[in-house]
Amino acid sequence: MGCVSLPRYRCDGCGNLTRFDVTVSQQTKAFYHYTVGGELVVEDEEVLSHHVDDVVCRWCGHGRSIVEIADEQLEQPGAASTVP
Repeated sequence: MGCVSLPRYRCDGCGNLTRFDVTVSQQTKAFYHYTVGGELVVEDEEVLSHHVDDVVCRWCGHGRSIVEIADEQLEQPGAASTVP
């Protein structure tokens, strides 16, 4: 799986494009390198699985109207929404 691309969200309830509480579950594999002094350095971290559990709008407080949007669906400020 490796690198995970993160989606953009829009709240159709209030128009928010920037503030969301996103709950994610993911499983990773990493190389843990401890220094002689006991400090941990995490290297070569790989995402094995990634699942978005919940997305809630920070402005209106619910997730009933959250949609994922593609970059080409981002409208200019003040323009009407093109998201179905």
